[in-house]
Amino acid sequence: CNQWIYELINNGVYRCGFSTSQRAYEQAAADVSRGLDKCERILLERKYLLGEQFTESDIMLLPTMLRFDGVYAPLFGAGSKLCRLECDYPAIFQWMKRCWNEIDGVSESIDVPDACESYY
Repeated sequence: CNQWIYELINNGVYRCGFSTSQRAYEQAAADVSRGLDKCERILLERKYLLGEQFTESDIMLLPTMLRFDGVYAPLFGAGSKLCRLECDYPAIFQWMKRCWNEIDGVSESIDVPDACESYY
């Protein structure tokens, strides 16, 4: 799980933002879309990526998802389209809220507005 999260999503958003050709951007955007689609399918059936427990895979994905709507979609064009997690990936959005509200220390570990503003 960690490998595809990194390759398709975590690294994929940066490959979108820093691509040096249209072809490279299109491949990266397609990878991000595939990764988001895969996460959405998984999280429609599970509380967390690997089941009922919050794991390292959730930790790996969370920072990227917390910045996705504010940075990676609008600034980097990640995901091939301008999408919003709440509308286009509701299971991911609910998972993100669950992580933020139910896992001790998560909401204290990142200043989301500051993390997003640092890109602009």
